[in-house]
Amino acid sequence: MCGICGLIDLDGQSKFDLKGTVGKMTARLVHRGPDAKGFWHDTGVALGHRRLSIIDLPGSIQPMQDTTGRYTMVFNGEIYNYVELRTDLEKQGMRFRTNGDTEVLLAAYVAYGEACLEHLNGMFAFAVWDKSEQVLFAARDRMGVKPFFYGKGRSGLVAFASEIQAMRGLPLDFSISPKALAQYLRHGFIRSPDTIFQGVRELRPAHFLRHSRKGIEIRQYWQPPLPFHTTQEKRPVCELAEELRDIVRSAARIRVRSDVPLGAFLSGGLDSSVVVASMKDLGQTSVHTFSIGFKEASFDEGPYARDVAGFFDTIHYEARAALEAGDLLFDLVRHYGQPYGDSSAIPMWRLCQKTREHVTVALSGDGADELFCGYRRYVARRLLGYYRYLPRLIRQKLLPPLVARLREGTAYYDQSLIKKIRLFVALDKRTAIDRKDIYPACFTVEDLDRLLDAGAVAQGRESGNRFDEMLAKQVNEIEFMMISDILHYLPDDILTKVDRAGMAHALEVRSPFMDYRVVEFACRLPLCHKLRGLTTKYILRKAFLRDLPPIPLKRKKHGFSVPLGDWFQGPLREIYHDLALSGSGSSFVKASEAERLIKEHQTGRVDHGHRLWLILFLHAWDQWWKQG
Repeated sequence: MCGICGLIDLDGQSKFDLKGTVGKMTARLVHRGPDAKGFWHDTGVALGHRRLSIIDLPGSIQPMQDTTGRYTMVFNGEIYNYVELRTDLEKQGMRFRTNGDTEVLLAAYVAYGEACLEHLNGMFAFAVWDKSEQVLFAARDRMGVKPFFYGKGRSGLVAFASEIQAMRGLPLDFSISPKALAQYLRHGFIRSPDTIFQGVRELRPAHFLRHSRKGIEIRQYWQPPLPFHTTQEKRPVCELAEELRDIVRSAARIRVRSDVPLGAFLSGGLDSSVVVASMKDLGQTSVHTFSIGFKEASFDEGPYARDVAGFFDTIHYEARAALEAGDLLFDLVRHYGQPYGDSSAIPMWRLCQKTREHVTVALSGDGADELFCGYRRYVARRLLGYYRYLPRLIRQKLLPPLVARLREGTAYYDQSLIKKIRLFVALDKRTAIDRKDIYPACFTVEDLDRLLDAGAVAQGRESGNRFDEMLAKQVNEIEFMMISDILHYLPDDILTKVDRAGMAHALEVRSPFMDYRVVEFACRLPLCHKLRGLTTKYILRKAFLRDLPPIPLKRKKHGFSVPLGDWFQGPLREIYHDLALSGSGSSFVKASEAERLIKEHQTGRVDHGHRLWLILFLHAWDQWWKQG
């Protein structure tokens, strides 16, 4: 796991100190790779690399060149099947100087060109400079586990980096994108390829980039088998469950390859328990597991994690999540580099911090909710179908005013009841596309009218796309939500959170569920094998029934939530006033609306905690960016 960056000036018109600037860019990525740094430059190009050593510790130094000197590569991530791929390449006559995956990846590119991507099983973002053709080739893994940002200035200078902040100060267009701002407030994250800046883009998952004198070309090299593109599995569910178990175990097997200490996140829920069960089944002894706890009992999963850890006899550690004096807020802002509104970044940060004290690599259960219908909102959509059997008079005239009078609590289960009931009533009035976009934590398009100026609101209304409209017509609504989660929410929120939190602490996080074989298998399953009645992740439960204790199999999904409602009544209230309501605050959000939300929250009648966090993070990010 590493940090990469580079500058390409094919025409030499930027008159930029490429070597010196890449040195500064690389220094801003030191947290991603504290073990070593490397630089390479030639006429019109400079590449930088920070290394976190995981495999082949004494070798695999980057930037790496092939034996001819034609190709030079920087690489962030892991190629999990590098052992098998190396064997295939050796059969073709290739010889290797090192024992790691970096040289295997470079050799695969030399042998196959862009088609090498078809041979890779891993999480990666890499760039290869072809000296002979004067072409930069860059690619991102299928699911978007590893990030890759890039931009092109007016002078023709092209820059890329693992994180946006590494490109700070370059001659790129850093004006704010109204479209991205609206996306952030609506979804809690910004959808790639957009970023908060007009002149910076993020390469989408499963895409590659070619930059030559002809310009920048972007292409997609893989996509998950969507329901209307593939024939769904018709085999018995028992047979499919066994196959799923085998695929997940295979994915875990190649992810425990490491030359450094390795552990696993464990919440006590189904997904992380499956990962730990697979590790134990593969012969991993003395597995170290890590969980996060809260002093607020309704948010605390610690007891469940301890029970599962006891069942598997792991060496278990527990971190505690708290927000102290706003220090963590600005740590998050600095490492995410652009507005990011998922408050579960707080416990993830603490979890990675604790984990890195003991291991360098951790396996996680990320991705299972999106692949196997694990979120409660999928169940809510199914219940909505039953709800619509009620007479319209009751649904639209009687219930809404009654629900509006309910008082919200800030405890976890209050949030999952009262707030969800209100959301449930609201969903009944909306289209499929709008229902897909509405999360309890975010603002609606109507809210944007009060929050933003007219121009940004217009951009927000256009932030959907034709693909959403087409997709909504071809699949049922739950499948529509799942596909949207796989294509957007998973890479741009969940995997972003894990990458930034892990890399901030030089911790590599690997998820077996993000193996493309698991993804392709899950996408071919009929919905009834994922959501059966009101039971989520049905086939995953069935596949690992004999491997797990009763707790994760029977326990309802808890979610990685934090007590924002309480925190905005306490430690975050003053910070919010200083950043969002002071005269020196950001001009993004209307101060009158920011003040109305915090005042309503203080009454205790309604919990605006998640929305207040969106505004607070936006203002904190704006202050940090302007300060340089």
